[in-house]
Amino acid sequence: MREPRGSPQQARRRRLGALGTIGAATIALGGMALAEPLAAEQPAAPVGQQITGRQIAVTIPGREPVSLYVEEHGSGEPVLLLHGLGESLYTWHEIVPALALRRRVIALDLKGFGRSDKPDDGAYAADDQAALVARFILDQDLSGLTLVGHSFGGTVALRTALADGIEGSKRIRRIAVIAAPALPAATSRELDLVTAPLIPDTVALVLPPEQTARFLLTEAMGGTTPSAELIEGYAAPYYDPRASQTFLATARSIVNERDTKAVVARYKAIKQLVLVAWCRKDPFVPLRSGRKLARALPRTRFVVLEGCHHLPQHEQPKQLLAVLGKFLD
Repeated sequence: MREPRGSPQQARRRRLGALGTIGAATIALGGMALAEPLAAEQPAAPVGQQITGRQIAVTIPGREPVSLYVEEHGSGEPVLLLHGLGESLYTWHEIVPALALRRRVIALDLKGFGRSDKPDDGAYAADDQAALVARFILDQDLSGLTLVGHSFGGTVALRTALADGIEGSKRIRRIAVIAAPALPAATSRELDLVTAPLIPDTVALVLPPEQTARFLLTEAMGGTTPSAELIEGYAAPYYDPRASQTFLATARSIVNERDTKAVVARYKAIKQLVLVAWCRKDPFVPLRSGRKLARALPRTRFVVLEGCHHLPQHEQPKQLLAVLGKFLD
């Protein structure tokens, strides 16, 4: 017998469904759910931290210095990789070796993520991150650069091209954005739950990082079971309890951004050619958001990726490499 519309049973199911989809929605931006497990459960050397790199202090005038973690591979024309919300530079590990065969590949952990500093200063919006990335580019004297950003990292890449000291210069040659929520209201509605009182924080305390990562990666890849290595690599940064706070601050900044007309007007100043790449089956930042973004930019090349959902760097790395390689060449 069917339950009547609006019955207590249906209401309860909707509430439980909302709690369950908060995690699935966060992966829409490359996100990870958050948890602070018991110290005894922490692995001795998580895969995501078995990497060598260096910390670079970046200072914006009037603010405290921020230490950003960076890795470099190869030589040649520089390519700077920017990860999505809740990710780290680990997200690029399947495509970096091929990219580095002919180019200098620089992978950066954004402020608040991976092994970079996580200050409790509330400055985690895309423009805040872009200001730091711009300062990094200037400090490292990078020019003729291609910015490649996945999800939130794609938004940061576009905003970096408009940042002080970068806009109108020859520092950035090209930009590639992959499934980027670069316009307001680009993501599925479930992500709005990060603004609800207590719900995100409660979900954050329920599961340990590996269990949460397994669920979210599975959702992000259309039901494909992720490897143990992938789970461990994504979960590793979330043993730092500060990571949950920086994640939520970033997610809320995305959801709270408004005034699409003003954002589009800003993007009209971007003169670089922009590759806009999107998985056809992305349920979290839908394909229509990609088409809308492509129309908002003055010079674009729009490419639809087949057989993937929100993480083409894991689901279809060869296809993504082919698209990026053609664009870079």
